[in-house]
Amino acid sequence: MKWSYTNGKLNVSSDDVDQQFTLQELIEEASRHQAYRKKIVALFLVISLILFFMQSYGGDIPLNASIYFYVGYLSTPFFISGFISSVCYVLMRKPPKQVRRLNKYFKD
Repeated sequence: MKWSYTNGKLNVSSDDVDQQFTLQELIEEASRHQAYRKKIVALFLVISLILFFMQSYGGDIPLNASIYFYVGYLSTPFFISGFISSVCYVLMRKPPKQVRRLNKYFKD
């Protein structure tokens, strides 16, 4: 695989295939990924807070329980929101075709 940068374009050649990517496309993809990651973190925090308030809305935290109960009681909303956020991340992440091809070349 050979690559070069000329006139604002990244040229990637591997065996028979030559690809060109503009610097603007790569910058847009990187900024889109950062914005997407911020949305996933915000989703995690919102779901965590909603689940925690729903869990504690109806009653008090039980007294005289073991430490394992409290660890599980407080960490359950975070585990559930982490699972939901990770599923959303996997299902909604679809890079453009050109970036997918570029990733394929650089994985070698």
